[in-house]
Amino acid sequence: MNSLRPPLSSQVEFGDAFLRGMEAAHAIGSPQQFFVWLRLHIHRFVPHELALCRMDGGRGMRRTRMLNCVPLPEALKLSLADPDAPVWRRLLELWERGDERALQIPLAQLEAPGNRREGDTAQPLFAGLGEAGFRSLRVHALHTGLSRGGPELLFAFVSQQPASEACMADALTALELWVPYLHFAWMRAEGGAQLASRRQPVGEGSALSARELQVLSAVRDSHANAQIGELLGISPLTVKNHLRSIQRKLGARNRAHAVAEAMARRLIA
Repeated sequence: MNSLRPPLSSQVEFGDAFLRGMEAAHAIGSPQQFFVWLRLHIHRFVPHELALCRMDGGRGMRRTRMLNCVPLPEALKLSLADPDAPVWRRLLELWERGDERALQIPLAQLEAPGNRREGDTAQPLFAGLGEAGFRSLRVHALHTGLSRGGPELLFAFVSQQPASEACMADALTALELWVPYLHFAWMRAEGGAQLASRRQPVGEGSALSARELQVLSAVRDSHANAQIGELLGISPLTVKNHLRSIQRKLGARNRAHAVAEAMARRLIA
């Protein structure tokens, strides 16, 4: 007999992955570790190539984090990094109109001329995301009590993949479950930001060559080995060897860990 309930093995796997993500959140101590945590744990539940986070601490103390796994135009990055950009007000408005629950919005819907309102300057940013290859975004926010008025912490996960109805429902359910841990992880990352920047002075102990820094920067921009080789004029095998050397020198377990470690040491931006 067919059943809509997933097999027990899938349920166990889901639960184990969720517990691993919860446990890993307690080890976060820097924005770079927050980035790795999103990619290694949250991405499985809420697929994304771009994560946007905005905190309003009250009294005009607003800050943002933009964690992109694909290259973005510089103008778009600057606009999204502005905590007072109109895109943030628009996302909060949409979230509030959705009964303050996690929601998914097709970017095509936000870009449509019929949705343009007088004075709405957020639409060009949504159009820019569409031009960069993104198709949908998922939004959730929460009240933390840090400021009066609207929600203080907002997360937007932007994806290049159009999701099916079933995948959309699963991702939104997961986002509802994860938002308290997202808040917890964000606060740990922000609280440890200054400590992370002091872990190692610029240049100290850096045995990375100029070529290795080029390779690592390309990895940070989510290029595959073949793409990196083409960009730098070297073979994919040479890129692989550089990455092995980089991981050994930084004590990193994998590519993402190497990028996070290099960013924490301020070897790459």
